[in-house]
Amino acid sequence: MIRTNRRVKQKEIADEVGILKELVHHIVTTILGYRKVSARWVPRQLNVEMKAQRKDMCTQLLERYNAEGEAFLQRILTGDESWVHHYDPEC
Repeated sequence: MIRTNRRVKQKEIADEVGILKELVHHIVTTILGYRKVSARWVPRQLNVEMKAQRKDMCTQLLERYNAEGEAFLQRILTGDESWVHHYDPEC
């Protein structure tokens, strides 16, 4: 259900499946590894492709900053803010 509608509520899942909301919370957060961010469920870990896309974008932005300097930063507009840290649970 979460994969088709990332804005689904735990109560809606509980009602649909017929289990307690607390059990839904445990399954979604602990077993499936999702967490609620800005009212949508997102995977707790990025897959390899997602990491590569973010790394490529950061590299491109850094290259542009090195070429254009502070003027490049002055032209960037953001509509939302996300903090991302690197954590590799495989290590």
